[in-house]
Amino acid sequence: MTFSLRSLSARRYRIEGALPSVNDAAFAARLTDRRFQPLSPHEERTFGWVTADNCLDARFEAGSAARGPCAVFALRLDKRRVNGRLLRAMLDLEMRGRKKDAERAAEGAEGAPKRPGRVSREERAEVRRQITEELLRNTPPSMEVHPVLVYPRERMVLFGALSRPANEVFRALFSETFDVTLSALTPYHRALELLGERSGSESLAAIRRTDFGRSLLEAPATDVPAAVAARGAARPEVLR
Repeated sequence: MTFSLRSLSARRYRIEGALPSVNDAAFAARLTDRRFQPLSPHEERTFGWVTADNCLDARFEAGSAARGPCAVFALRLDKRRVNGRLLRAMLDLEMRGRKKDAERAAEGAEGAPKRPGRVSREERAEVRRQITEELLRNTPPSMEVHPVLVYPRERMVLFGALSRPANEVFRALFSETFDVTLSALTPYHRALELLGERSGSESLAAIRRTDFGRSLLEAPATDVPAAVAARGAARPEVLR
């Protein structure tokens, strides 16, 4: 489990609303209502809650997610994507075969005008749909599992992923599961909480975003030699 490691990367959120007790059956019931369900043959994405100890276990009982005063579980997200190049290649072969069949049928028809066989737009769309479904059935899904640590007393939750898509799914699912709202608890917002909303805003008003360094690509052309020299002085092995 990720939270048992020495260090981790996580997004922190403030819970706005009331949560059931982590030892209460209502807490487990809400997780069960939004538990992970495997992908059906025609689905491309699915997600839901699983236990923290096993990504294949989505059974929650009263107190099963509790770890002392906290609750620990995980978000599992499965995706299945059709390879676009393979889809286009299979569709092209199928359309060639149907076109030849249409040409032969036209040549064999008595009194029929000689013209290239054509496939309608509707037929092409139906063939594409059928090939897509076949590829989906034969494509194994990719799996992501991100741990979740909830502190009900502090009204705080940690989510073990930094990517925007995963966090968007997590925030929406967590809000639907517990009927609460999550707000990002960044260092700036945490400082506001510690200092107080009014005094914190005044104390932090002068803070501005800054870059701690610029890459060679970002530096102006006139600054590149100086930047290279400075970097070489700091790391002589670069110039070897």
